[in-house]
Amino acid sequence: MGAALLLLCGCDETTSATDNTETVVRDSVVVRDSVRIIDSVSVRDSVNVIDVVNVIDSVNVLDSIHVVDSLNIIDSAINVIDSIHIIDSVHVIDSLYIKDSVNVIDSVVTYGPEHYFGECNTLNSGVIKSATINGELRDYICDKNTLFWRLASKFDWNRKYIDDSHVEDFTPVQTVVKNLADTEKLIVILRHAERGSDYSRTGPLNENGIRQAFKLGESLQRDSINRDSVKGDIEVYYGASEFIRAHQTNNNIAKGRGELDTLADTIPALNDDWFIKNDSAYKDVRDKNGGGWKFTAMWAYEGGFADAMYDLEERSSELLEEHVIPAFENSGKQVGFFVSHDLVMMPLVVYASDRKIDLKYHLNSTNHWLNYLGGIAIVFKPDGTRVFYAVKGLDSGTM
Repeated sequence: MGAALLLLCGCDETTSATDNTETVVRDSVVVRDSVRIIDSVSVRDSVNVIDVVNVIDSVNVLDSIHVVDSLNIIDSAINVIDSIHIIDSVHVIDSLYIKDSVNVIDSVVTYGPEHYFGECNTLNSGVIKSATINGELRDYICDKNTLFWRLASKFDWNRKYIDDSHVEDFTPVQTVVKNLADTEKLIVILRHAERGSDYSRTGPLNENGIRQAFKLGESLQRDSINRDSVKGDIEVYYGASEFIRAHQTNNNIAKGRGELDTLADTIPALNDDWFIKNDSAYKDVRDKNGGGWKFTAMWAYEGGFADAMYDLEERSSELLEEHVIPAFENSGKQVGFFVSHDLVMMPLVVYASDRKIDLKYHLNSTNHWLNYLGGIAIVFKPDGTRVFYAVKGLDSGTM
């Protein structure tokens, strides 16, 4: 280190430099195992070290750090900004890094989630619980893979909402919209209306598809969803993929509702390749497994094909949380209509129903594919919870 370690002692005034009297240390650093010091440690009072402390830069201790039980470092990263007073134990998922310096003025008493929720085990795996820790409300989930409590993500919450929604069949879009309370918000994501034989990006709706979308809009006319509130009729936000037929579907729904021609926002994430990870790998496994519908159904219900496809649940949650919901929230409107394609909407229905709705086209190709204007809906409650639905805009949700 290039610097000497000086031990300051308070000696009796009569003790000479040549006396053999034992040196008395007023303050102390008590080390039970070892201390590896890279720079410096300035001690004003005392530091009691039970095991080992590796200091990267410096620690200025004005009071004291007491490690009462143990610091178990297992696996993730914690950056210490202020001060920590450890009462029981800290389970760290990675490692504990002190990058610059830690100035300990007083102490902050911190307990792990086990203190509040008990042990995470196979009996409560997947359970989400909340507690106020250090003045902050935090949500934790008992991770079924690691059996440790960890902070719950939006993905975890969506899984809980889907479990609580018990989606087992298609509900008419009209029913969900008309039952919407003043204090609730609604997102509807549908497959486009009927198209012709051109399934390219420029392929339009056929005449029947135009009628289907217009008729759905008529059933959702402004008067039918008027809440008699101060702001009057509910305004609807429209979003669609980059495909012409998706925009045509939204435009004709709006016309049916009595609105003027509506230019929906374009959301590329709603394109039909959202779940495809690698296009060439997808085409290879698709062609080997009976084509797009059969392969997509096989993947959605049975998983696998990781080289070609994303994980169903993670990718579905990502579409909602990072694309659809932000676009809707930014609009400031109460209802949002989004239009996509069967290769997106069929997996979303499987996701929202926790695989309970039967769209297993790979096992039975009769009446087991998502119909036009079929999809999902999400009702957002005032308390922050969500209710999922599988919805249909035609008489049947399947074709």
